Amino acid sequence: MLIRRQPKYPNKYKYASILVLVMCFIVSTIYTTQAYLYINPGIKILKSGFHFVTFSIGICRPYVAPDNRPFYERDYPQENLPRRLSNSSYENVVRQLHSFRLVILSCARNVASHVDRFRSRTEAILDLFHPSSSVHVLESDSSDGTAETLRRWSRVQVYSYGRLARKYHERTERLAYCRNTLFEKVYNLTVDYFLIVDFDRFSTTVASFLTNFQYDTDDWSVMTASTADAYYDIWALRTLSDTIVNYDVWHRVWDLEVSPNNYCRQSVTEQIIGIHNKRIPIERGLIEVRSAFGGAGLYKANVTRKCQYNGKGPTCEHVPFHLCIRKTYQGRIFINPAFLVS
Repeated sequence: MLIRRQPKYPNKYKYASILVLVMCFIVSTIYTTQAYLYINPGIKILKSGFHFVTFSIGICRPYVAPDNRPFYERDYPQENLPRRLSNSSYENVVRQLHSFRLVILSCARNVASHVDRFRSRTEAILDLFHPSSSVHVLESDSSDGTAETLRRWSRVQVYSYGRLARKYHERTERLAYCRNTLFEKVYNLTVDYFLIVDFDRFSTTVASFLTNFQYDTDDWSVMTASTADAYYDIWALRTLSDTIVNYDVWHRVWDLEVSPNNYCRQSVTEQIIGIHNKRIPIERGLIEVRSAFGGAGLYKANVTRKCQYNGKGPTCEHVPFHLCIRKTYQGRIFINPAFLVS
């Protein structure tokens, strides 16, 4: 009796077909049971002291915020906002600015192409104030001749600090060092107001700047800027609310990205940060906050003396500075939607 011998090796095509069928079943199950799940080559940003970037291909799901309105539409009604002046009172305040001293402070890196615009805007504002008003810029880490370009401007005091990035690896720490150093440089000057600005974004007009003085100056300590398009500076923002952007948004993003829920990075960033990147209507009026910046801030000098910037964490360096102003001086900080930097 002849016994048919089985092949020594299984039929590879048979098993390949079975594997394909199994994979099809798994994929179809995923798509039918969770309509919003999808295969995503995601980039996960993990935070543990330093930032480590790992690449992972897997299943993630969109994160959906419980409320997708921007912060200025969700914050609770605010009371005791600064009194808006009459036209005659406002005009009187503007005339009196010539007796007050303004000092403009800015950090600069590779901004040579912005110097002419910055100069024209800041000089127009300086001319509103006492002749002793001045501009101070700390430059570092530039490769485009920023320091040399600035020194051709007779009205600016330039401090060039070489390669700060070698000592301060985080950008927020470099900015904190820069801003603290600038305050030290001008500590002995007689100053009534500080205007802190981002060099590459600042292009406000005189009319826009003067909207800060449409409000009783006894009622505010800091006025921060907005933009003609989307409000971008959510990292510096802390509202008065106990639940709405009263946290570090990037730390919230990082925490959600590594959570067991496996949220997709793009949706987390959009739902935590992007939903707030909306234009704030000018007619919205002042918004009191714990912290904000938006590219420029006008500070009464007497609320800055005991406060320092700190970017460790990393966190936005403006936040510790503003929280100190509120705690130490009971200062009131506002976003002025009419104070536009660009």
